[in-house]
Amino acid sequence: MINLRGFLLTLCSVLFLSFITACSSETSVETNGANNSEEADGGILKILLSEEPSSEDALNNSFKKWAEETGNKVDTIVIPYDDQITKFPLMLKNDDVPDLVSTTRLTRLYPEEFLDLTDVVDIGIFDQAALEIIGQDYDSDSNLALPNQYTITSYFYNADAFEEVGIEVPTIDDPWTMDELISNAQKLKDSGDVNYGLAVDFSRGRYDNLMYSNGGSITQETEDSFVVSINSEENVQTLENFVEWNETDLMPKVIWTGGSTDNPADYFKNGDVGIYLSGSWEYSPMYEEITAFDWGVMPSPIGSLQQSAIAGGGGLGIPSSAENPELAKEFLEWFYKEDNYVEFLAQDKGISFINGVTYEPEDEKVIADYEILQAEMKNVTDRFLVDEKSAWRNYLDSEYRDVIKRAVSGELTAKEALDVFANDLSEKSDWEIAN
Repeated sequence: MINLRGFLLTLCSVLFLSFITACSSETSVETNGANNSEEADGGILKILLSEEPSSEDALNNSFKKWAEETGNKVDTIVIPYDDQITKFPLMLKNDDVPDLVSTTRLTRLYPEEFLDLTDVVDIGIFDQAALEIIGQDYDSDSNLALPNQYTITSYFYNADAFEEVGIEVPTIDDPWTMDELISNAQKLKDSGDVNYGLAVDFSRGRYDNLMYSNGGSITQETEDSFVVSINSEENVQTLENFVEWNETDLMPKVIWTGGSTDNPADYFKNGDVGIYLSGSWEYSPMYEEITAFDWGVMPSPIGSLQQSAIAGGGGLGIPSSAENPELAKEFLEWFYKEDNYVEFLAQDKGISFINGVTYEPEDEKVIADYEILQAEMKNVTDRFLVDEKSAWRNYLDSEYRDVIKRAVSGELTAKEALDVFANDLSEKSDWEIAN
């Protein structure tokens, strides 16, 4: 049993020495290179990624540099996040798995299919909070995924639109309430300076911030197990509010009804949205791409109970049936060497997951934004940590987002949607529904 408060304090304290993560994109490339004739006939490292990367992607650039230095080649396969649930088992069945997987959940869903990496590198170099949150395994000593990204959810704002409307930006010491955020988002929309006051990623991980801030949770811990609490009164009210924001066009409803594949990040980058709930992984792309207006990061609002932020990230795992596991281990050993990691971190502008290694920005804007993002770590709630500990996503995952979508689209009421998910999760997990 983990000590949730102690775990949370560990999570917060280490980040006073690190910086925000950004670039979550990944890539599909093949890189050839050799620095000397002895390594000219290197192997081919097959890597599974979930997204095409930009040219600035720090992890992809690390793959390239490793290939150039060692004479190996990199062959990447891109399978979108949602498709990996069905396609990775087929890879296993066909004995055609990659050598290295960049993932946020495959090691959790298929732990028996991945190598324990505890002895591949010195596990002691990693921040323990990052290792546990990214590995998503609180009950064993195995390390099936080693960090390659450490993130925190965050609110971005259009500074030019705020100034035009006369809205004062909230501060760490004086954050908005959720009611104030919605009121100001409405002012932004009504002004005509933006088309929408608020946008939220099509992700339960962003939506859940609203739930936790209002005192809700997906599960609750009992003496020896968990109960399902997703359909509590607090959660129903949160979803009713979320549906209303979409119905009144405060938000681009098409994002949460599934009527479009539009990326809400693009809405913000194009100046169409005043406030955007996403995560620190978007910081670097925004820093590189937004030139038409000033923007910044603001503290999370206080719901009916508290502020909420969600920590997460991605890891690198080696399938146990990989053709070239030793080559994958060689990359990991290379990647976590201090010189290589420092170069990666400087490109990624990310939260460091290695103890004693930090990225220190020179840009005053980035320094100011980082202070806010770093402060968000104290807003990771006990309720989130209990939900993580329950591993409820081993039973259901995208189904949760789907019932929220059905509520936003009007197919179900908020209560009906959450009752559906509560019953399904209870049946799958054999947990009772909380009274």
